[in-house]
Formats: sequence, C-alpha cells, structure tokens
Amino acid sequence: MSTISPLNCPNPLMDARQLLDAYNDQTSCFFATPAQTLLAQGIRAVLPSPQRGIPRQELPRQAMDLLAKQTGSGSLPATLIGAIPFDDSAAVHLFVPEQIYQAGPIEKGRTVFKSTGLSPNQCALQMVPEPAGYMQGVDKALNQIQHSELQKVVLSRSLELSFPESLDLSWLLTNLVHHNRYGYTYLLHLPSPSLLGLERSCKTLIGASPELLIRRRGMQVEANPLAGSAPRSGDLATDRLRAQELLNSDKDRREHVLVVDTISEMLRPLCSELDIPSSPCILQTDSMMHLSTCLRGTLRDASCCALSLALELHPTPAVCGYPSQGAYAAIHEIEPFARRYFTGIVGWVNGQGDGEWAVTIRCGETDGSCLRLYAGAGIVAGSTAEKELAETSAKFRTMLKALGLEHLLEVAA
Repeated sequence: MSTISPLNCPNPLMDARQLLDAYNDQTSCFFATPAQTLLAQGIRAVLPSPQRGIPRQELPRQAMDLLAKQTGSGSLPATLIGAIPFDDSAAVHLFVPEQIYQAGPIEKGRTVFKSTGLSPNQCALQMVPEPAGYMQGVDKALNQIQHSELQKVVLSRSLELSFPESLDLSWLLTNLVHHNRYGYTYLLHLPSPSLLGLERSCKTLIGASPELLIRRRGMQVEANPLAGSAPRSGDLATDRLRAQELLNSDKDRREHVLVVDTISEMLRPLCSELDIPSSPCILQTDSMMHLSTCLRGTLRDASCCALSLALELHPTPAVCGYPSQGAYAAIHEIEPFARRYFTGIVGWVNGQGDGEWAVTIRCGETDGSCLRLYAGAGIVAGSTAEKELAETSAKFRTMLKALGLEHLLEVAA
C-alpha cells in the first residue's frame, strides 16, 4: 500500500482510498487521475475571477504571483486548484487550499458500487431541450456548416433531475471513481458569488472526464484530445466490431483530425519537440469508446506553466467547434441553456508551473436536491440528427450509472 504526505501540512499519512473516504463537509475539491489522487480541504486564498471583457490570458501571471506569495520560505510550492467555465456564464473558481493531500491512483481491484437507494419514483426528469428540439438544433447547425466557413459545431443538451432530498455526494463520488479509474474524476464545491469565493454555495460540480487537455511535468507536456465516438455495448465481440468501425469511419476521422491539427498548431510554437502519432487509437470508458491521439512535447520556455498551456488550448474543437468564433456564436444561438462549467476545464497548477487540466465533460452540477447533467456531440458534414442524439444519450450513461438511474436512458433517448 502506497502512502503519501500532505503537500502543505503535517497531517498523518494517507493512501488514495483513504483520500476518497476522507471526503467530508470541509472538502473543497477532489481530483483523481490515472496517475494520482488529490484532496483539498478549505480555502486559504482565492484568485480573483476576471471581470467580463478582461482576457483570461492574464490568469496565469496572476496565478503564479499568488502561488509565490502563498509559498513560504523553504516550504513546498503552493498549489492552485479549481475550474474555469466554458464562457462567461459562470465565474472562474481557482483557489489555494488550506490543506492539500496527494496520493497515487486509486488501486485497481474489485469494482465496488455503492447503492444510491434511489428509485424511478423518487426522480423527476426534465430534458432541455427535448429530443426533438435537440435534433432540430443539429439540423440548424448542419445548415450553417453547409452555407458558411464552419466545419464543426459541438451541440449539447441537459437532463435536469429533481429528488425529494439532497444528494449524498460521497457515494456518487465513490461510484464515479471506481467505474472510471482511467479517467479524471472530480468534485468541486462552487463559490457563493456574493462572498467572492471565500465561502461555498450549495452548488457542486461533479463528474468523470475521459479527456486530458494538458499535463506539464517539468519541461514535458502531454495532451490527449478525443473526438469521434461510439457507445459501448457491454459485449466484447460487439465492442471490437464497433471500435473497428469507428477507426474506419470517414466522418469520425475527419472530426478527429480537425481537433488534433488545431491542438498541434497551438503547441508547435511552444515546443522544441512535438511527437504527433500518425493515426488515432481507441480509448474506452465505462460507456463510450473514442478516437484518441496522445501528443507529447518538450517546452521551449520553462516559464510556460500548465495553466498558461491550458488557456492557450481551451476551448478545443472537441468541445466548441471550428473555427472557434463561429462555433461559439452557433452554440449560443442554438443551445437553450448556459453551459457554465460544462466543457470548461478542471485541474491544478503549482508554483513550479507543473499541473494537470482535464476537460469538464461527463459531468453534472448539483444544487442540493437538483442535479443537471450535460452531454454533447460534434456536428460535422455527414452528421445526422438521430445519431448525434443517440451519442449524447450514451454519454449520459456515466453519470446515470453512478446514480443507479441508468434506466432513465430509455426516457432520454
């Protein structure tokens, strides 16, 4: 059993499962990746959210200044952790925790599923938009792609779930961690706008993303964009066939190449070396399979921190579209809700510039007894409304399975 020391406090040693079990009312953030597990308690300092109209590119400099002030003489570098929304519909929430603990990844072993005790009769469901409305939106996006410079638009929809009592986030987090060991499972308590982030509201962001936006370790960087998807069936032979069909799909390969080429163009000037595989592989989650390309590079400039890299890349065509400005406009025109933190980024950066940022997908935002889930699909020439609707339904499975409400997929499809 591996043990760890807290990064900035003298508390007892813990292992990764202990960090998961240690989630409580004082937890400000939990972030589990294929390489490590982080648990943050309390909030020591908050990075002010930029006002509307001020470029987010100012954040990295402000972040490193704050981290330098929070790192005492001779102590380990402080860590900034939190989330950045997709657009201005929510505030940037980045903070230095009072205490942060680090361990290795959650160990593989027998899958444990904690019963939620929820039944269909206890859950009220509202779809925004309704399936027919989503398909109309896809057709509208396809029309724009046909008659403009747009090549891709990512359109999403949401499921709004209401329960008679507040959700127990500890078992939801546990189920997400155990069913998504190769992804990025996160829980982040969101701030109260009136209190400048110093006190949490009752809103919480929770999810299990398969997609790494960027990781920096020293001068080495890694990005793992995903684009082009198919649902898993639960049958090994069928999944092998679906994986091969996905690899051979012209529509999905075009969608994937667009994302990889865009990220490559952004990283190339920042790297002295950049390795880009010639073809994608398949990355599988508990419910989906994706075309995946892992880019690895060596930075030219040691002052380029993980947060700076993340903001350079975000939002990628995998969650927004291409060109980004036109895709933004189409999303805000067609989608009938604000994305907030969905398709934003969640992660951390430390005073040395190292860090890890995941794309905020396969997620939901809870407000006590209400939970809004999100899922999206990339629309390109050759997409069909029916298939894109089915893809979003399949992506809801990650959260619905963790809730013990997988049966709602039949209603949402």
